Amino acid sequence: MTTRAAPSPATIYWTAFVGLFFDYYDLYLFVYLERALAAEFALSATQSSWLQFAGLAGVGVGSLAFGFLADKFGRGRAMLATFAVYGGGIAGISLAWSAGSLLAFRLVASLALGAEWGISHAYLAERVSGTARYRFSAWLQFSILGGLLAAMAARFALPVLGWRVLFAASIVPVALLATWRWRALADGASAEIPAASTASLREAWKVHGRAFVACFAMASLTIASGTMNVFFARELPQSPWFTAIFWLNVAPGMLAGAWIVGRLGVTRALLVYAAGLTALSVACWAWAWPGRSLLFALVLPLLNGVPFGLMGAYFNEVFERYRTTLSGAAYNLGRIAAGFAPVLITALGLHEGGRYFLFTAAIGVAVAGLGAVLPRAMGDKRNC
Repeated sequence: MTTRAAPSPATIYWTAFVGLFFDYYDLYLFVYLERALAAEFALSATQSSWLQFAGLAGVGVGSLAFGFLADKFGRGRAMLATFAVYGGGIAGISLAWSAGSLLAFRLVASLALGAEWGISHAYLAERVSGTARYRFSAWLQFSILGGLLAAMAARFALPVLGWRVLFAASIVPVALLATWRWRALADGASAEIPAASTASLREAWKVHGRAFVACFAMASLTIASGTMNVFFARELPQSPWFTAIFWLNVAPGMLAGAWIVGRLGVTRALLVYAAGLTALSVACWAWAWPGRSLLFALVLPLLNGVPFGLMGAYFNEVFERYRTTLSGAAYNLGRIAAGFAPVLITALGLHEGGRYFLFTAAIGVAVAGLGAVLPRAMGDKRNC
Protein backbone atom coordinates (compact mmCIF):
# COMPACT_ATOMS: atom_id res chain seq x y z
CA MET A 1 0.00 0.00 0.00
CA THR A 2 1.42 3.36 -1.02
CA THR A 3 1.07 6.25 1.40
CA ARG A 4 1.25 9.78 0.09
CA ALA A 5 3.59 12.24 1.75
CA ALA A 6 2.15 14.36 4.55
CA PRO A 7 0.76 17.70 3.34
CA SER A 8 3.23 20.56 3.34
CA PRO A 9 2.82 23.64 5.56
CA ALA A 10 1.97 25.65 2.43
CA THR A 11 -0.84 23.23 1.52
CA ILE A 12 -2.22 23.31 5.05
CA TYR A 13 -1.94 27.10 5.05
CA TRP A 14 -3.90 27.65 1.83
CA THR A 15 -6.69 25.24 2.73
CA ALA A 16 -7.00 26.93 6.13
CA PHE A 17 -6.78 30.42 4.63
CA VAL A 18 -9.59 29.98 2.12
CA GLY A 19 -11.89 28.42 4.71
CA LEU A 20 -11.25 31.21 7.23
CA PHE A 21 -11.51 33.88 4.52
CA PHE A 22 -15.10 32.97 3.68
CA ASP A 23 -15.96 32.43 7.34
CA TYR A 24 -14.87 36.01 8.01
CA TYR A 25 -16.74 37.13 4.89
CA ASP A 26 -20.03 35.79 6.23
CA LEU A 27 -19.32 37.00 9.77
CA TYR A 28 -18.76 40.61 8.69
CA LEU A 29 -21.43 40.47 5.99
CA PHE A 30 -23.97 40.45 8.81
CA VAL A 31 -22.51 43.73 10.09
CA TYR A 32 -22.76 45.43 6.71
CA LEU A 33 -26.21 44.00 5.94
CA GLU A 34 -27.71 44.83 9.32
CA ARG A 35 -30.13 47.42 7.88
CA ALA A 36 -31.11 45.26 4.90
CA LEU A 37 -31.89 42.28 7.13
CA ALA A 38 -33.79 44.45 9.59
CA ALA A 39 -35.96 45.74 6.74
CA GLU A 40 -36.50 42.26 5.25
CA PHE A 41 -37.65 40.63 8.49
CA ALA A 42 -39.01 43.73 10.29
CA LEU A 43 -36.43 43.31 13.05
CA SER A 44 -36.50 45.54 16.08
CA ALA A 45 -33.26 46.99 17.48
CA THR A 46 -33.27 44.25 20.12
CA GLN A 47 -33.70 41.49 17.53
CA SER A 48 -30.87 42.93 15.43
CA SER A 49 -28.64 42.95 18.50
CA TRP A 50 -29.47 39.30 19.19
CA LEU A 51 -28.65 38.45 15.59
CA GLN A 52 -25.21 40.00 15.96
CA PHE A 53 -24.67 38.35 19.32
CA ALA A 54 -25.57 34.94 17.87
CA GLY A 55 -22.52 35.23 15.64
CA LEU A 56 -20.28 35.91 18.61
CA ALA A 57 -21.81 33.14 20.69
CA GLY A 58 -21.44 30.70 17.82
CA VAL A 59 -17.69 31.20 17.45
CA GLY A 60 -17.28 30.59 21.19
CA VAL A 61 -19.30 27.38 21.17
CA GLY A 62 -17.65 26.22 17.95
CA SER A 63 -14.15 26.72 19.32
CA LEU A 64 -14.96 24.69 22.45
CA ALA A 65 -16.93 21.86 20.87
CA PHE A 66 -14.88 21.32 17.72
CA GLY A 67 -11.61 22.08 19.50
CA PHE A 68 -12.30 19.32 22.01
CA LEU A 69 -13.18 16.86 19.24
CA ALA A 70 -10.06 17.86 17.30
CA ASP A 71 -7.79 17.27 20.29
CA LYS A 72 -9.44 13.89 20.97
CA PHE A 73 -9.82 12.48 17.47
CA GLY A 74 -7.43 14.41 15.25
CA ARG A 75 -7.28 17.93 13.86
CA GLY A 76 -7.27 16.92 10.21
CA ARG A 77 -10.60 15.15 10.56
CA ALA A 78 -12.09 18.09 12.44
CA MET A 79 -10.93 20.52 9.74
CA LEU A 80 -12.81 18.47 7.18
CA ALA A 81 -15.95 18.30 9.32
CA THR A 82 -16.28 22.07 9.71
CA PHE A 83 -17.32 22.45 6.08
CA ALA A 84 -20.52 20.48 6.60
CA VAL A 85 -21.48 22.82 9.44
CA TYR A 86 -20.54 25.88 7.43
CA GLY A 87 -22.40 24.78 4.31
CA GLY A 88 -25.56 23.92 6.22
CA GLY A 89 -25.57 27.22 8.08
CA ILE A 90 -24.97 29.40 5.02
CA ALA A 91 -27.52 27.50 2.92
CA GLY A 92 -30.06 28.00 5.72
CA ILE A 93 -29.31 31.72 5.95
CA SER A 94 -29.80 32.22 2.22
CA LEU A 95 -33.19 30.45 2.46
CA ALA A 96 -34.31 31.93 5.81
CA TRP A 97 -38.07 32.51 5.99
CA SER A 98 -38.39 34.23 9.36
CA ALA A 99 -36.42 36.09 12.00
CA GLY A 100 -36.23 32.91 14.07
CA SER A 101 -34.84 30.79 11.24
CA LEU A 102 -32.32 33.50 10.37
CA LEU A 103 -31.12 33.58 13.97
CA ALA A 104 -30.84 29.77 14.17
CA PHE A 105 -28.88 29.40 10.93
CA ARG A 106 -26.70 32.37 11.87
CA LEU A 107 -25.72 30.50 15.02
CA VAL A 108 -24.95 27.31 13.08
CA ALA A 109 -22.81 29.09 10.48
CA SER A 110 -20.80 30.94 13.11
CA LEU A 111 -19.84 27.62 14.72
CA ALA A 112 -17.58 27.03 11.74
CA LEU A 113 -15.52 30.19 12.30
CA GLY A 114 -14.82 29.30 15.92
CA ALA A 115 -13.91 25.77 14.91
CA GLU A 116 -11.80 26.81 11.92
CA TRP A 117 -9.64 29.33 13.79
CA GLY A 118 -8.50 27.03 16.58
CA ILE A 119 -8.08 23.91 14.46
CA SER A 120 -6.25 25.63 11.60
CA HIS A 121 -3.76 27.44 13.84
CA ALA A 122 -3.06 24.33 15.92
CA TYR A 123 -2.72 22.08 12.87
CA LEU A 124 -0.35 24.54 11.20
CA ALA A 125 1.68 25.22 14.37
CA GLU A 126 2.42 21.51 14.77
CA ARG A 127 4.00 21.36 11.32
CA VAL A 128 5.98 24.62 11.34
CA SER A 129 8.66 25.38 13.93
CA GLY A 130 10.62 28.37 15.19
CA THR A 131 10.05 31.90 13.98
CA ALA A 132 8.46 30.56 10.78
CA ARG A 133 5.46 29.57 12.92
CA TYR A 134 4.79 33.25 13.64
CA ARG A 135 5.08 34.18 9.98
CA PHE A 136 2.59 31.50 8.96
CA SER A 137 0.27 32.51 11.82
CA ALA A 138 0.40 36.15 10.70
CA TRP A 139 -0.26 35.19 7.08
CA LEU A 140 -3.19 33.03 8.16
CA GLN A 141 -4.75 36.04 9.88
CA PHE A 142 -4.85 37.74 6.48
CA SER A 143 -8.07 35.77 6.10
CA ILE A 144 -9.74 38.58 8.06
CA LEU A 145 -9.70 40.43 4.74
CA GLY A 146 -12.85 38.48 4.02
CA GLY A 147 -14.36 41.46 5.80
CA LEU A 148 -13.17 43.67 2.93
CA LEU A 149 -14.93 41.40 0.43
CA ALA A 150 -18.07 41.63 2.58
CA ALA A 151 -17.87 45.42 2.59
CA MET A 152 -17.48 45.63 -1.18
CA ALA A 153 -20.23 43.06 -1.79
CA ALA A 154 -22.62 45.00 0.43
CA ARG A 155 -21.78 48.23 -1.38
CA PHE A 156 -21.81 47.13 -5.02
CA ALA A 157 -23.53 43.74 -5.32
CA LEU A 158 -26.36 44.10 -2.81
CA PRO A 159 -28.48 46.49 -4.93
CA VAL A 160 -28.19 44.14 -7.93
CA LEU A 161 -28.24 40.63 -6.47
CA GLY A 162 -29.96 40.96 -3.11
CA TRP A 163 -28.72 39.77 0.27
CA ARG A 164 -29.63 36.08 -0.18
CA VAL A 165 -27.31 35.67 -3.15
CA LEU A 166 -24.45 37.34 -1.27
CA PHE A 167 -24.60 34.62 1.36
CA ALA A 168 -25.26 31.72 -1.01
CA ALA A 169 -22.38 32.70 -3.30
CA SER A 170 -19.79 31.70 -0.70
CA ILE A 171 -21.01 28.07 -0.73
CA VAL A 172 -19.50 27.42 -4.18
CA PRO A 173 -15.84 28.20 -3.43
CA VAL A 174 -16.08 26.52 -0.03
CA ALA A 175 -17.55 23.36 -1.60
CA LEU A 176 -14.66 23.26 -4.07
CA LEU A 177 -12.22 23.83 -1.20
CA ALA A 178 -13.78 20.98 0.77
CA THR A 179 -12.92 18.59 -2.07
CA TRP A 180 -9.40 19.95 -2.32
CA ARG A 181 -8.91 19.80 1.43
CA TRP A 182 -10.12 16.22 1.55
CA ARG A 183 -7.62 15.13 -1.11
CA ALA A 184 -4.76 17.13 0.41
CA LEU A 185 -5.31 16.32 4.06
CA ALA A 186 -7.12 12.99 4.23
CA ASP A 187 -3.96 10.86 4.47
CA GLY A 188 -2.41 13.21 6.99
CA ALA A 189 -5.62 13.19 8.99
CA SER A 190 -5.83 9.43 9.14
CA ALA A 191 -2.23 9.10 10.28
CA GLU A 192 -2.47 11.84 12.87
CA ILE A 193 -2.20 10.94 16.56
CA PRO A 194 -4.55 13.10 18.63
CA ALA A 195 -2.47 15.40 20.82
CA ALA A 196 -4.55 14.95 23.96
CA SER A 197 -5.76 11.38 23.69
CA THR A 198 -4.27 10.33 27.04
CA ALA A 199 -5.03 13.41 29.12
CA SER A 200 -8.23 14.80 30.56
CA LEU A 201 -9.37 18.34 29.98
CA ARG A 202 -9.50 18.85 33.75
CA GLU A 203 -5.83 17.89 34.05
CA ALA A 204 -4.93 20.28 31.24
CA TRP A 205 -6.80 23.09 33.01
CA LYS A 206 -4.82 22.50 36.21
CA VAL A 207 -1.61 22.94 34.27
CA HIS A 208 -2.66 25.77 31.96
CA GLY A 209 -5.49 27.55 33.78
CA ARG A 210 -3.48 30.63 34.69
CA ALA A 211 -2.04 30.87 31.18
CA PHE A 212 -5.56 30.55 29.73
CA VAL A 213 -6.76 33.55 31.76
CA ALA A 214 -3.82 35.61 30.51
CA CYS A 215 -4.45 34.62 26.88
CA PHE A 216 -8.17 35.31 27.25
CA ALA A 217 -7.35 38.79 28.60
CA MET A 218 -4.97 39.42 25.71
CA ALA A 219 -7.59 38.42 23.15
CA SER A 220 -10.39 40.38 24.85
CA LEU A 221 -8.45 43.62 25.06
CA THR A 222 -6.87 43.60 21.61
CA ILE A 223 -9.97 42.37 19.77
CA ALA A 224 -12.06 45.00 21.60
CA SER A 225 -9.90 47.63 19.95
CA GLY A 226 -10.52 46.14 16.51
CA THR A 227 -14.23 45.57 17.13
CA MET A 228 -14.72 49.16 18.20
CA ASN A 229 -12.90 50.42 15.15
CA VAL A 230 -15.23 48.53 12.78
CA PHE A 231 -18.28 50.15 14.38
CA PHE A 232 -16.53 53.51 14.73
CA ALA A 233 -15.51 53.58 11.06
CA ARG A 234 -19.08 52.99 9.89
CA GLU A 235 -19.95 56.49 11.09
CA LEU A 236 -17.22 58.15 9.03
CA PRO A 237 -17.56 59.33 5.42
CA GLN A 238 -17.57 56.19 3.28
CA SER A 239 -15.92 55.50 -0.06
CA PRO A 240 -14.56 52.36 -1.74
CA TRP A 241 -11.00 53.62 -1.38
CA PHE A 242 -11.41 54.40 2.30
CA THR A 243 -12.98 51.00 2.98
CA ALA A 244 -10.17 49.18 1.15
CA ILE A 245 -7.45 51.07 3.00
CA PHE A 246 -9.22 50.50 6.30
CA TRP A 247 -9.13 46.72 5.86
CA LEU A 248 -5.77 46.42 4.09
CA ASN A 249 -3.95 48.42 6.76
CA VAL A 250 -4.10 45.45 9.09
CA ALA A 251 -1.87 43.36 6.79
CA PRO A 252 1.45 45.20 7.33
CA GLY A 253 0.65 45.31 11.04
CA MET A 254 0.44 41.50 11.14
CA LEU A 255 3.75 41.13 9.33
CA ALA A 256 5.28 43.72 11.67
CA GLY A 257 3.98 41.74 14.63
CA ALA A 258 5.65 38.55 13.38
CA TRP A 259 8.89 40.46 12.75
CA ILE A 260 8.88 42.11 16.19
CA VAL A 261 8.16 38.80 17.94
CA GLY A 262 11.07 37.16 16.14
CA ARG A 263 13.45 39.79 17.49
CA LEU A 264 11.97 40.98 20.79
CA GLY A 265 9.63 38.21 21.95
CA VAL A 266 5.90 38.27 22.59
CA THR A 267 6.00 40.41 25.74
CA ARG A 268 7.96 43.23 24.15
CA ALA A 269 5.83 43.05 21.01
CA LEU A 270 2.71 43.59 23.14
CA LEU A 271 4.39 46.50 24.92
CA VAL A 272 5.21 48.10 21.55
CA TYR A 273 1.55 47.70 20.55
CA ALA A 274 0.33 49.11 23.88
CA ALA A 275 2.63 52.13 23.63
CA GLY A 276 1.51 52.84 20.06
CA LEU A 277 -2.19 52.47 20.85
CA THR A 278 -1.98 54.70 23.92
CA ALA A 279 0.03 57.37 22.11
CA LEU A 280 -2.33 57.39 19.10
CA SER A 281 -5.42 57.59 21.32
CA VAL A 282 -4.10 60.39 23.53
CA ALA A 283 -2.88 62.39 20.53
CA CYS A 284 -6.25 62.14 18.76
CA TRP A 285 -8.12 63.03 21.96
CA ALA A 286 -5.99 66.15 22.54
CA TRP A 287 -5.82 67.17 18.87
CA ALA A 288 -8.55 69.49 17.62
CA TRP A 289 -7.89 68.71 13.93
CA PRO A 290 -11.20 67.76 12.18
CA GLY A 291 -9.54 64.86 10.36
CA ARG A 292 -8.40 63.12 13.53
CA SER A 293 -11.19 60.53 13.42
CA LEU A 294 -10.27 59.47 9.90
CA LEU A 295 -6.59 59.29 10.85
CA PHE A 296 -7.42 57.18 13.89
CA ALA A 297 -9.66 54.77 11.93
CA LEU A 298 -6.94 54.17 9.33
CA VAL A 299 -3.92 53.89 11.64
CA LEU A 300 -5.54 51.69 14.29
CA PRO A 301 -5.79 48.60 12.00
CA LEU A 302 -2.05 48.88 11.43
CA LEU A 303 -1.45 48.71 15.18
CA ASN A 304 -4.04 45.99 15.75
CA GLY A 305 -2.26 43.79 13.25
CA VAL A 306 0.55 43.26 15.78
CA PRO A 307 -1.44 41.26 18.37
CA PHE A 308 -3.71 39.73 15.71
CA GLY A 309 -0.66 38.30 13.94
CA LEU A 310 0.99 36.77 17.00
CA MET A 311 -1.88 35.24 18.98
CA GLY A 312 -2.43 32.14 16.86
CA ALA A 313 1.16 30.91 17.13
CA TYR A 314 1.70 32.09 20.70
CA PHE A 315 -1.41 30.44 22.12
CA ASN A 316 -0.35 27.14 20.56
CA GLU A 317 3.07 27.40 22.19
CA VAL A 318 1.55 28.10 25.59
CA PHE A 319 -0.88 25.18 25.63
CA GLU A 320 0.48 21.68 25.20
CA ARG A 321 -2.37 19.31 26.06
CA TYR A 322 -5.71 20.26 24.52
CA ARG A 323 -4.04 23.12 22.71
CA THR A 324 -6.79 23.33 20.08
CA THR A 325 -9.53 23.57 22.70
CA LEU A 326 -7.72 26.05 24.95
CA SER A 327 -6.19 28.28 22.26
CA GLY A 328 -9.42 28.46 20.26
CA ALA A 329 -11.49 29.10 23.39
CA ALA A 330 -9.15 31.83 24.66
CA TYR A 331 -9.31 33.64 21.31
CA ASN A 332 -13.01 33.20 20.55
CA LEU A 333 -14.31 33.74 24.08
CA GLY A 334 -12.18 36.86 24.04
CA ARG A 335 -13.96 37.80 20.82
CA ILE A 336 -17.32 37.44 22.60
CA ALA A 337 -16.18 39.64 25.47
CA ALA A 338 -14.84 42.19 23.00
CA GLY A 339 -18.20 42.20 21.22
CA PHE A 340 -19.69 44.02 24.19
CA ALA A 341 -17.28 46.94 23.74
CA PRO A 342 -19.69 48.98 21.55
CA VAL A 343 -22.44 48.50 24.15
CA LEU A 344 -20.10 49.65 26.92
CA ILE A 345 -18.98 52.66 24.90
CA THR A 346 -22.59 53.76 24.36
CA ALA A 347 -23.63 53.10 27.96
CA LEU A 348 -20.78 55.26 29.27
CA GLY A 349 -21.40 58.00 26.71
CA LEU A 350 -17.87 57.69 25.38
CA HIS A 351 -19.03 57.81 21.76
CA GLU A 352 -19.57 61.58 21.95
CA GLY A 353 -17.15 64.48 22.03
CA GLY A 354 -14.06 62.47 21.13
CA ARG A 355 -14.11 60.54 24.40
CA TYR A 356 -14.00 57.32 22.41
CA PHE A 357 -10.25 57.84 22.30
CA LEU A 358 -10.09 57.59 26.08
CA PHE A 359 -11.51 54.07 25.87
CA THR A 360 -8.82 52.87 23.46
CA ALA A 361 -6.15 54.62 25.55
CA ALA A 362 -7.39 52.63 28.54
CA ILE A 363 -7.09 49.44 26.46
CA GLY A 364 -3.48 50.36 25.68
CA VAL A 365 -2.69 50.86 29.37
CA ALA A 366 -4.37 47.53 30.24
CA VAL A 367 -2.36 45.66 27.56
CA ALA A 368 0.84 47.23 28.93
CA GLY A 369 -0.08 45.93 32.38
CA LEU A 370 -0.80 42.50 30.95
CA GLY A 371 2.56 42.48 29.20
CA ALA A 372 4.28 43.23 32.49
CA VAL A 373 2.75 40.19 34.23
CA LEU A 374 2.72 37.85 31.24
CA PRO A 375 6.02 36.04 31.93
CA ARG A 376 4.87 35.21 35.45
CA ALA A 377 1.48 33.97 34.24
CA MET A 378 3.17 31.76 31.67
CA GLY A 379 5.73 30.41 34.12
CA ASP A 380 8.55 32.48 32.59
CA LYS A 381 8.52 30.44 29.39
CA ARG A 382 7.17 30.35 25.83
CA ASN A 383 8.87 33.19 24.03
CA CYS A 384 8.21 35.79 26.72
